[in-house]
Amino acid sequence: MTTSVETTGKTIEQALEKALRELGASKDDVDIKLLAESQSGLRGIFGGKMVRIRVTRREGAAAGEPGETPEVVRAIIGEVLGFMGIEHSIEIEESDDTTFVNISSTGLDGLLIGRRGETLTSIQHVVNRVFTSRTGRHSKITVDVGGYVRRKHRLLVEKAQKIAERVRRTQKEYDFEPLKASERRIIHLAVSEFDDVTTYTIGDGLLRKVVISPRTSATDDLPRD
Repeated sequence: MTTSVETTGKTIEQALEKALRELGASKDDVDIKLLAESQSGLRGIFGGKMVRIRVTRREGAAAGEPGETPEVVRAIIGEVLGFMGIEHSIEIEESDDTTFVNISSTGLDGLLIGRRGETLTSIQHVVNRVFTSRTGRHSKITVDVGGYVRRKHRLLVEKAQKIAERVRRTQKEYDFEPLKASERRIIHLAVSEFDDVTTYTIGDGLLRKVVISPRTSATDDLPRD
């Protein structure tokens, strides 16, 4: 269970609010220490002075359920973005197969997403690894920033369905560009709604890509991963 965190904010109150959220504690349950007031970190690049505090849960103070996935995830993301000096808010949704986290930052969504989502992918990898290390449990955690992942998911589904219609009409296969495993799964699921069109995967490693094809007895046995 996390008992102490360091957070930053434009004011002590703002930094304290983030710390209490990460600890799952109330103001009466913690001790607060002012560490610094500086212009370091990303916010400092733009001239914003930040306050850094350490907030520690008092011994014997009541805590939320330490094993609850949303609270653990919230704490991990708070620490990662705290190191980067990025103010943020988090919305968490749980389903049967994933914990979905959407981060909203103070004008730095593009920085967190990175080129073609590379920075966001790295953040998600770190969050999943730290979660497993802290809890001893494996849980699929999907991290989004400003709805980027969901928008990309929706556009990929729409593209796959349009191409499936074209393949049905022309009876000619279509090869996608190389895609990540999560994106390939989206296409497989989107096209699975078609009875006479199917998908399979070709290539190795980073060059794996999805092919949309007319359904035949031969294509039914091809790999889909």
